[in-house]
Amino acid sequence: MISAPIIDHEQCTLCRQCVTVCPQRVLTVERDAIKTVKDECMLCSHCYTVCRFGAIRFDPEALTGIAMKSFPYTERMYAPGAFSPSDLVNFVRSRRSTRRFTGDPVGAVALSDLITFAVTAPSGSNCQTWEFLAINGREKVWNLALEIRKFFIRLNRLAKNPLVRYLSVPFIGTALVRYFNEHLESVEMGLKDAEEGKDILFHDAPALIIIHGRNEGSTPLEDAQYASYNITLLAHALGLGTCYIGYAVESINRSSSIKAYLGIPSANRVHAVLAVGYPDVKFDKLALRKPFQARIV
Repeated sequence: MISAPIIDHEQCTLCRQCVTVCPQRVLTVERDAIKTVKDECMLCSHCYTVCRFGAIRFDPEALTGIAMKSFPYTERMYAPGAFSPSDLVNFVRSRRSTRRFTGDPVGAVALSDLITFAVTAPSGSNCQTWEFLAINGREKVWNLALEIRKFFIRLNRLAKNPLVRYLSVPFIGTALVRYFNEHLESVEMGLKDAEEGKDILFHDAPALIIIHGRNEGSTPLEDAQYASYNITLLAHALGLGTCYIGYAVESINRSSSIKAYLGIPSANRVHAVLAVGYPDVKFDKLALRKPFQARIV
């Protein structure tokens, strides 16, 4: 595999745009030809995207385009300012977190397309260290909810013990104390609901997408959040609803047994868990927001 730009010198016009845009200074001009001078290419493909003459390509084993299977897709580049900002704002504001799903299943092809779009998100230094796990099927989602229920039963047993709660402070700070004060009561209610067959964790979603990865690179958490938000936007365009499930993220990261159950490497950290399904609710208005502070200096 060649992990650097491949230059077609017959097509190259020596416009030098690729040299100018390369963040790693991998490209330069030598003897009236574009040359690669380093082995540190981050595979951002900036050089490819600015070349109007088709003079730059990459080994397809290193970089390739994307293809969608659940809907017709044709590549089209939008230059800055070429897309309606009003349409963008209204589309993004129209996406809502979904906590009521129909019983309709989500096709594997649609889940695959959601993940394909996720990896088009930006990532720090173009590391792209994310990994994805799609759980497709209501029974599978419910079985994971039951595994997470076991974790919270054990956690609540510890948190209710005042001796354990306060002896834990030198080792994990006030985390267990804060959990007892802020979350134990609501989790107890959730555990009772789960015992009665109610899924308040995943809201009866028929599918989940879990984003995890090695805690490496410059911004692994931010990278995963970008990728997960891409999923929520495309899901909205496909008529699907999504919801971030924070309790699932925390429980999986704190339980080696749940990671093993899911086949997630123990060294990997889960950054996002998204419930996915067809919404059983219709929103007619754009949501309101709390007042916020901003400074422009």
